[in-house]
Amino acid sequence: MKNKSDFKEFIGKHYGTQTRMAKELGITAATINGWIKRNPRGILKYAPEIVKDKNVTASQIVWEVMHHERYLQE
Repeated sequence: MKNKSDFKEFIGKHYGTQTRMAKELGITAATINGWIKRNPRGILKYAPEIVKDKNVTASQIVWEVMHHERYLQE
């Protein structure tokens, strides 16, 4: 049984919604949905912007990706 996704919570905490995150990063909400459902590593391309604009470190983003990959494999 899967635990809830902390990756969605990370996005919600720092952006409010996937739509808002997409707008701020200049991408589509479908791209973010792909990160959540299939490929969380896609967020790493935007890590510099996220680190600059939000109060997070690159290490935190990498941890979220690794944690979500394990979640997807369950």
